[in-house]
Amino acid sequence: MKRLKEVSLKEQFISLIIAAMVFVMMGTLTALWNNPYFIRMTPVTDWDYLILSLESILIGLFFGIRTRRCATKKAGIGGVFGFLGFGCSICNKLLLLLFGSSFLLTYFEPIRYYVGAAGILIFSFALYQKMALPLLQAADIKTEV
Repeated sequence: MKRLKEVSLKEQFISLIIAAMVFVMMGTLTALWNNPYFIRMTPVTDWDYLILSLESILIGLFFGIRTRRCATKKAGIGGVFGFLGFGCSICNKLLLLLFGSSFLLTYFEPIRYYVGAAGILIFSFALYQKMALPLLQAADIKTEV
């Protein structure tokens, strides 16, 4: 992508830091690895790590790069779908409250990775839409007093 070549080293570094923080926080929150805070009720697969990695990279790029345009609604929807894709269906209290465990295990668990893939596609489109306009330059930023 041509616009990514125009991104400053500082913004690349900030994007990397954000992506790493999201990876660690979300992976711990969804118990993709053993931790003393949460216990996962469904088995972890390689797809969970793949969806988490891609979602972390997209979130890092989205929030680390300054542009003239924002696509937060699409990014929000993509983020939620991505989270549902790598998160534990049974551990998600909101889904459990709304649908019940038998519905989640019967109907949602088989399509969970497709939901995560849809989230990645939506988030990717949001990032593409955000990057469609030129990047902000230091002279473009006005400080208000």
